[in-house]
Amino acid sequence: MTAKQNGGTGLPAPYTVTVQEPTGMLARNVPMRLLDIGRSGCLLESHHRVENGTLGELRLQVDDEIFVDDVRVTRCVLVEGSGSLYRVGAEFVQTRRPGEHSIRRAMTSMLRGPVTKGSFVNSVRSTGEELS
Repeated sequence: MTAKQNGGTGLPAPYTVTVQEPTGMLARNVPMRLLDIGRSGCLLESHHRVENGTLGELRLQVDDEIFVDDVRVTRCVLVEGSGSLYRVGAEFVQTRRPGEHSIRRAMTSMLRGPVTKGSFVNSVRSTGEELS
């Protein structure tokens, strides 16, 4: 870095230093229960409020496999008379190409393929790490 000349005096002008404020991200695990799922999103249930616009990673465990996708919370509504139970609507966001264990990819395969005994929603167990 070189000093700029100050008005012909030959003295260096004061430096302007711009310091960016540090930024960070707070991540937390929010246990959720899957109520409904489709190609573009899902409906979850939680005892924790999640702000609209929150971005997170949804992890679903089906039998011994874990499926993962990024989601954006589109709504979070308190269920009347439940105390602290919230219905959370989330849409899948395409931040990357769906991998082998993508929820979106699994849903597309299931909707195209033959129906097996049971249903996808009923076979999902909460791992306590679904949305962070």
